[in-house]
Amino acid sequence: MDKNTVFSKTDAGREALASRPPALGPRLRSLLIMVDGKRRVEEFNQLLGGDGAVNLLEQLQQQGWIDAPRAAAPAPATAAAPSGAAPEAGSTLPPVSDILPLAEARKGVVRFINDQLGPMGESLAMKVEGCKNAADLQALLPRIRDGLRNLKGAGAVQQFDQTWAGRLPPA
Repeated sequence: MDKNTVFSKTDAGREALASRPPALGPRLRSLLIMVDGKRRVEEFNQLLGGDGAVNLLEQLQQQGWIDAPRAAAPAPATAAAPSGAAPEAGSTLPPVSDILPLAEARKGVVRFINDQLGPMGESLAMKVEGCKNAADLQALLPRIRDGLRNLKGAGAVQQFDQTWAGRLPPA
């Protein structure tokens, strides 16, 4: 499998996340959650360590839960947004001072957690997705920081604060 291959969830994959069929074990489910049509196989391998993602991605594809792959261009060494463009969720570009709407903030924080922690951050990401209002999201910040610090170190917390903390809606 090409390391630049990108997968997307199918309708069946989205349904499998909701219905939790027996064939969708914990590791496959964690990986299926992370499949977003943007990440390359090499990124999944980094998250899972070694080449562990290839077999799991093949299983997801065989079940029809992810689309047939398409090859993407290799990731650039550094990405710069055009002047005035907002950075993508999870990017490491300097934060924009604008406060994001709750839905967009949740999505970005979940992406950051998934990028940093992979399957180990699934429960935390699900708690963020379950936030009904800005106060819920703000209340989770200490837990998010603790999880990042414990699993990735202080640098991940600093990156989170620089990228997201100032953009989250106030409680």
